Amino acid sequence: MKRTAVAVVLAVAALAMLTSLVLQSRSLPLDVHLAQNTIATELGRVTEDYRTLVATLESEWAATQAPGEGARALGIRIAGSPAQLKPMIDQIPGNAGERERLDGIFGTFSLRVEEIGDLTEQLFEKQTAYVENVDFVRDEGPRVIQQMRDLRLDEAAANAFQLVVGTLDFATPRATVQEFELRRLLTGLQQDERVDANMPREVERLGTAIMAIVQAKGEVEQLLQQIADTPLPQQASRLTFAAQNVYQGAVASGEQARFMLSIYSVALLLAVGLVAFRLQSSYRQINRANAELAQLNESLEQRVADRTDELAGTLKELKESQVQLVQAEKMSSLGQLVAGISHEINTPLLYLANNAVLIQERLHVLQKFIGCCSRAFAVDAKDFKDRAEFQQRFVVALKEVKGMLAREDLEASVQEAHDLTQDSIEGLEDLTEMAQSLKDFSRLDRAPVASFDVNGGLDKTLIIARNIIKHKAEVRKFYGELPEIQCSPSQVNQVFLNLITNAAQAIQDQGEIVITTKRRGDDHVAISIADTGCGIPPEIMDKIRDPFFTTKEVGSGTGLGLSIVDEIIRSHDGQLEIESEPGRGSVFTVILPVKRTDTTSSDDELLADLAALDEQDAEERGAAEAQALAEAV
Repeated sequence: MKRTAVAVVLAVAALAMLTSLVLQSRSLPLDVHLAQNTIATELGRVTEDYRTLVATLESEWAATQAPGEGARALGIRIAGSPAQLKPMIDQIPGNAGERERLDGIFGTFSLRVEEIGDLTEQLFEKQTAYVENVDFVRDEGPRVIQQMRDLRLDEAAANAFQLVVGTLDFATPRATVQEFELRRLLTGLQQDERVDANMPREVERLGTAIMAIVQAKGEVEQLLQQIADTPLPQQASRLTFAAQNVYQGAVASGEQARFMLSIYSVALLLAVGLVAFRLQSSYRQINRANAELAQLNESLEQRVADRTDELAGTLKELKESQVQLVQAEKMSSLGQLVAGISHEINTPLLYLANNAVLIQERLHVLQKFIGCCSRAFAVDAKDFKDRAEFQQRFVVALKEVKGMLAREDLEASVQEAHDLTQDSIEGLEDLTEMAQSLKDFSRLDRAPVASFDVNGGLDKTLIIARNIIKHKAEVRKFYGELPEIQCSPSQVNQVFLNLITNAAQAIQDQGEIVITTKRRGDDHVAISIADTGCGIPPEIMDKIRDPFFTTKEVGSGTGLGLSIVDEIIRSHDGQLEIESEPGRGSVFTVILPVKRTDTTSSDDELLADLAALDEQDAEERGAAEAQALAEAV
């Protein structure tokens, strides 16, 4: 056995290693090669676009021009490069460490691209506004100077000229005019009262544009410097190198796996040859053992036949004993319920007798009333010569009828007779139901399979056990919608009766019994019977299903109730679940299939099964003897 287990483990390990080498030795897909080339090309293009963008921005700044469409297009291409590279990066195969490093470098590259995108957007906005202000000063300055000259503000015009020329000089990359000189000239021009009196708005607009130029120049130059200092080319080179390393590692791993696969194939062929040699030797030993085993089997056939006959007789005795035990337990349960059932039957019989006496009295009154009516309507006009005498006699007879109707209160008597009759009918229905329930429980049968209403069976059981339950427990029912199940109705009712009786007996003074039915999945139903009794101690929980085990006093129980319940449930392919807590009560849950499999074989089939089992046992013993013989050889 150990050798077989070791051989299986080694075979599985060899197969796993072979599979791993085959998978690792596969050539890389064409998409991986294309992705590597595309990454290198794209990163080279991004580096070139970045350098072109920096040169273009510096050139436009030197020419005091707003960023053109070319610069904007380069910024858009650079910003979109991570999205184009991401699918290619994901296609490069590698182990967890290589993938983590490659993804980290790609993340840094993406951050640098995003940083350049933010800086170029700010630069485009500020440089565009800067150039617009420079153009405004270049176009508007001469007009303001000329207007001052027209107003004979020659000194202000000279200062304005110096301010405009200085501003345009300051706007160039290599300015000779300092910022403080522009501020001094602008402050002097704005404080001139004659200028403020004649053209304040023109000077204010011109001053606003000049101050915007002064403030924006440093910001634009700083943004240009930040864009130029961004290490995007270095990050692109790092990403190219990292992707190439992972790619080359994957290629080298495939080549190494192919080399290992060739070595492993040779070793595997040698191992297969050795196994074939050992198998041939074992085959010769098995042939010799089979010849000896055939001789042993001839002597075993008679032993199998004898044992089968013995088991058949034992099985028949066990089946008869089981039927007798089940019936004995059923009759024992019915015997315990006889006193209560007789009381339940005596009560409706008593009020049926009382109702019959009362109805007889009401019928006597009705008989007298009918006789009075007959005498009244027997008065005939032909018997009287005088019509007045006839009318007088007839009126007297009607008064007698009316008086008797009022005196005897016949309407109430009829209603009372009707009510008594209805009560009697209900009592007879109770007796009929109880008699039918007794008939179902007292039937000695071999458990025929039929459709069974679980909720209805519980109600019938509660009727039988009514006298035991009503003085000790309140029954609460929570019935679910259940399909009819295929089972032996009398046996299932016996299960319900035993469990409900046990629940009532577990309650010492007054308690509660809760019965719940519901679906358990699509193919089973669950019936739970819970009580608030004394519970079951944990130390005897494993023994309560054993035959003849009981916790009751000597003479109070057979110890077969729960054992038979468990046997019946298992014969129906069901389960009995028990939950209990000492001092708080127990819950017995019966789980039964909706459609019962045909497990109740005939005696012949059971005997055949036993014979097959016996033959299998003999074969196993024969095989063991053969193995022992082979090992001895």
